[in-house]
Amino acid sequence: MRRAKNVQYPAIVSGSAAGEVTVRLTFPFRHLHYSFTIAVPRSLYVGARMSGKSAHVPACIGDAWLAGYYTAFTSDPALVPFYRILLSELRKIRSSQNYDDDAYLELIAAFVQSIPYDTEKVAAIDRAPRFPVETVVDGRGICSDKSLLLAGLLAHEGYAAAVLHFSPENHLAVGIPVPDGYDFRGCGCAVIESTALGYVGDAGGTFPAGDGGVRTLASRPKVFFVGHGSKRYGSIAGVSRILSVRSALREKLAEDGSFVGEIRSEEEMISCSKAELSASRNRLEELEAATAKLSEDAEAFAAAYAVYRKAVECHNAGVALLADEYNRLAVALAFLQHNRLDRPAVFARIRNLRI
Repeated sequence: MRRAKNVQYPAIVSGSAAGEVTVRLTFPFRHLHYSFTIAVPRSLYVGARMSGKSAHVPACIGDAWLAGYYTAFTSDPALVPFYRILLSELRKIRSSQNYDDDAYLELIAAFVQSIPYDTEKVAAIDRAPRFPVETVVDGRGICSDKSLLLAGLLAHEGYAAAVLHFSPENHLAVGIPVPDGYDFRGCGCAVIESTALGYVGDAGGTFPAGDGGVRTLASRPKVFFVGHGSKRYGSIAGVSRILSVRSALREKLAEDGSFVGEIRSEEEMISCSKAELSASRNRLEELEAATAKLSEDAEAFAAAYAVYRKAVECHNAGVALLADEYNRLAVALAFLQHNRLDRPAVFARIRNLRI
């Protein structure tokens, strides 16, 4: 990592507190819930809290210093014992489930995404980042805290992890290199959103904003690599297919979507047929009370009435088929939404889905 010259970066000071801080960590992944306890040196936690979080940057240096700034948070030498303790537990899960590199990356992401969002801090004036050890011990964090923790964990496990800086949105996320065409706005990386559970590469959701609202990612981020390992994410094509199917399902099933429009069109046709049936039925009743001279007309109306009844039956059958199809697609969308932490299961479900 090349640091900008003449910049003073944050660094964890040596704390003097004795003992350990015990932290119970729980998170979901692929239909299972994991829970374990780690003991963090209290001196490390206190030292991180006491440390300054600002960088002293000379004027006119631009943003060249940011790579070193983010690396100072993710790779401070004092964090090595913390990473060793936490990653030993995550590696146990990987080993027990025989996860490959992609699944392990998703596991680590799910762990960080499950840490509660710090709504108080996001509304505060001072939103300086926490060091990763602080985020875990405090059990909460905003986008900067959680993204630096996730990027640090991935970097220490050999992934080419990056911090993605979205200036207009005032947002941080994590990036992982992917082939051209699968990256976000040509930045070379897929986005891993740290503030909510989601797929690697899913940048279409919303994230909390400092004003209490939510925002979406629209700009091309600046990319600052903090991990320089060789591991990438090889399942991005499958995720891309999942996100494409999700988008198509949402469009079809939306209140103003094409599918709902088809159902409403059928319902309007039924309504028209029912009105015509009602008029025909009233006329038949009049004819039945009339003289035999109008019997031929009565027979004509009776035939028309039979035709209308048949039409209504056909329309009802058509609506029933549309309703069944709507429910089929709605169930598929719900499965996709509720199983975001199980990419293989979702991909298998939608592989041959007809939309």
